[in-house]
Amino acid sequence: MLYPISILLPLYIYPLPLAWNWLLTTIPLYPSITYTLVINPSTGPGAFNSFPDPSYIDAIASLNAFDNVQLLGYVDTAYMHRSVEEVVSEVDTYNHWQSNPSKDIHMHGIFFDDCVSNWNASTSQFMSTIATSAHQANLTVTFNPGVLADPAFFSLADNILMIEDAYNVSQALPSIDSIPPNQRSKSSVIFHHFPGSASDQSTFVKEILKKGINSLYITTKDYVSQSDLWTQFLAAVSAGTSLT
Repeated sequence: MLYPISILLPLYIYPLPLAWNWLLTTIPLYPSITYTLVINPSTGPGAFNSFPDPSYIDAIASLNAFDNVQLLGYVDTAYMHRSVEEVVSEVDTYNHWQSNPSKDIHMHGIFFDDCVSNWNASTSQFMSTIATSAHQANLTVTFNPGVLADPAFFSLADNILMIEDAYNVSQALPSIDSIPPNQRSKSSVIFHHFPGSASDQSTFVKEILKKGINSLYITTKDYVSQSDLWTQFLAAVSAGTSLT
């Protein structure tokens, strides 16, 4: 079962033995949270219509065992410096994973990274084509421009990562306020290198959720290691769900 509050976590850690245990052991502790996790084996899925290596297969299958987990396959659009065909081929490869004969490694959606944010004739055609390729495969679509995207992109995406930035105490909440209220239910925010205390983080999470943001992630580090305040972050999100 999926819940309205989601964590959007770029899981860019190679799944060596026990490397994902900090995540696997905490998912069942907060069943009211949807864990939306970005899977990125090789700056994308790897070779066309291939499966990931055995370590990834085992780790992805472990995540798919949870009802409150959604997995997004990472695809880099390179701000349209890649061809539509290249991008769509990676979508097709993630879709191919559902046919793995040994374990359940299906993806629920696609995380399109490095997306353009300005809507015009060329960007609308490019982004519409790649979004359609995912939706036709029954995959959800998340765009990551990392900045405020033009409103028209919401007609293509299920979710847009509107803010992805290092935390700045004076700018964080104003940047969230800049997201139009009618877009927040389909918007996500990520703040990395958070320098504050667990109490500071809890207060910040509460403010984000009160503003109606769909999904969020806060980490004291980057995306290749566990946040020092991971368990406290989960507790804050869980407590904040009562506000929404």
